[in-house]
Amino acid sequence: MRPCFGISTCVFATLACVTVAEWLEPRNNTWNSSFTLTNDQIKSLGLSNEAAHNLEAVVRFEQTNWATGSVMSDPFYTDLPDNATTAPAGSLLKLEAFTNTSTYTIPPSIALSRFIYQSKTLNGTIVPVSAYILWPYHALGGVKAAPLVSWGHGTAGLVAECAPSHMRNLLYQFSGPYALALAGYAVVATDYAGLGVPFYPDGSPILHQYVASPAGGNDILYAVQAARSAFPDKLTEEFVIYGHSQGGGTAWAAAQQQVELQIPGYLGTIAGSPVTNTTMLVKATGQSLAMMQAANTMKTIWPDMDIGADMLTARGQALLTLVEELQGCSLAVEAALAGTLEADPTAALMKDEFIDSYWSSSFANLTTVGGQDFVGPMLVFHGTNDALLPEALTALSVSQTCASFPERELRYVVAQGVGHVDASYATQQIWLKWLEERFNSKSKSARSGTSSCTVETIGDDTVRPLDQYQSALNWQLFYSPDGIL
Repeated sequence: MRPCFGISTCVFATLACVTVAEWLEPRNNTWNSSFTLTNDQIKSLGLSNEAAHNLEAVVRFEQTNWATGSVMSDPFYTDLPDNATTAPAGSLLKLEAFTNTSTYTIPPSIALSRFIYQSKTLNGTIVPVSAYILWPYHALGGVKAAPLVSWGHGTAGLVAECAPSHMRNLLYQFSGPYALALAGYAVVATDYAGLGVPFYPDGSPILHQYVASPAGGNDILYAVQAARSAFPDKLTEEFVIYGHSQGGGTAWAAAQQQVELQIPGYLGTIAGSPVTNTTMLVKATGQSLAMMQAANTMKTIWPDMDIGADMLTARGQALLTLVEELQGCSLAVEAALAGTLEADPTAALMKDEFIDSYWSSSFANLTTVGGQDFVGPMLVFHGTNDALLPEALTALSVSQTCASFPERELRYVVAQGVGHVDASYATQQIWLKWLEERFNSKSKSARSGTSSCTVETIGDDTVRPLDQYQSALNWQLFYSPDGIL
């Protein structure tokens, strides 16, 4: 059974500033976790008894959905080989060719592998990163080597325990990786640096560079090289990149990085509901949560930056500290924020002056995607009812890119009346067909088609009126130790 939390957020891509709403009692408190908050933790955010209870239930829920226990006690994530200090980016560091899926909630007739490889941070420092591969039962086209899609997930959280590779449903389940694997693709899915592998070889912590899209772009691209070296006969040389939300931004960044990296076999990129410019997001929506969660990212870029003096309020610092202590992921962030706003509805996480500061503009210059050259073709999609990332921001990035690089091939699909994750489902036929066309056309000229930027809208002629369609995910996959008939 799942806890029914009445929070007005998206489970899979938490970028909105959560509003306080009615929380329902958990239907089941018997999670495989006995986590409780300390009195100091409760006091740090001024949580009410009810808010503390809700946060505890959420953390228990997240911990119960670890397929392999804590990453801190899983040797796969903590025991790194000697070459982890020197191996170049793209190197395979560790391989678990067969991962026991009995504690995961993946579809039948799908296999799983995990591996650790070397990537680069935004600053260019080498960093070990964990990833998984979902294997199809029958590769698309019936070929021996499965066509490779490098997947970039949306917001999972900020800390090591938020790695999709150790979550039962791999975070995005049918919203991306399951759909791809069932369609015959091998899904190479990075966790992103800082999620999964918790420490560098010298024991220092690896911090996740949240919404630093080029850093995630590195993770997506170098995962391809490592996976191909692990399974040279089982994966195609050709690959396509696909990411959603945070992953949409990293996918777009990877397409930009391909201008210089030129990793062989690249066929194109899909960027779904992408994060394009975090500073503009805050200005357009007033949502500061995404930027607040990027505080540690900025510290990794500018060690001399004083987060307390330059960026976060005391409440914002307390919230970030608590999430790190709890090793909580997206739902825990939502619950902690909801409790904070319940205690003080006017509480600000970020200082008002920060958004127009040197630090904010510098961060945008380093991390924004769009308006830059890229290697296409690229398919971008976004829903007009996206409450987390306004479609208008993506439209602006597309417009700027097409104006600056009209010779590049970029197709933008606007899905009327659908939200953030919903857009992945609404456009599924489009991106699956687009993917198949990439792999079926081996020559570059046939693959690229006509170099141009196009914008199209879908949803004007749906079979039923738009307001009759399910508007968001209202379910979650749950592990059944006894199986199902």
